[in-house]
Amino acid sequence: MLSRSLLQQHKSRGKTLMLCALLLLGLLVSSLDVNANPREQREGRGQSEQRQQSAGARISAAQAAATVEQRYGGKIISVQTRQANGRVIYSVKILQSSGHMRTVQVDGQTGAILN
Repeated sequence: MLSRSLLQQHKSRGKTLMLCALLLLGLLVSSLDVNANPREQREGRGQSEQRQQSAGARISAAQAAATVEQRYGGKIISVQTRQANGRVIYSVKILQSSGHMRTVQVDGQTGAILN
């Protein structure tokens, strides 16, 4: 039969592990962009993508995602489009096979990776 202090240590470790698991889950969920639909953006079906192409972009969000995926590997999490100095910039968020999250900026005019 285990002593009372050993039982308390065992319960304490279980609580610590549970808290760590919940914290990691919370971090993972908060790092995902719940408003983005990466599949739709990669396939080029979004209305915002069509608007951005008419605003001077030569490549689509789907093409920017494909370029980043080819160069860095991993899984595309989201693609966001913004204007900077009159140019379209795509921010492509990827989850690398190492488990690290990375955001890569792609010039919408040239397709060049900016960082």
